[in-house]
Amino acid sequence: MEGTKETRTISIQVTPETKEKAAWLARQSCRSLSAYVRHLLLVQIRDYEAENGPIGRDGGRP
Repeated sequence: MEGTKETRTISIQVTPETKEKAAWLARQSCRSLSAYVRHLLLVQIRDYEAENGPIGRDGGRP
């Protein structure tokens, strides 16, 4: 499909309590749990790169 980004799936293990709390936070921002976790990751990456410079695709500096 034109205009779509390639994605990869990751799995994480959390306690039931953490999942319930994250799901509640996701609902507060009108996101699915998956979209909320994706948002959190992107915010952390953006903030890190703003302070430290870009991260390369291999996890190192470009």
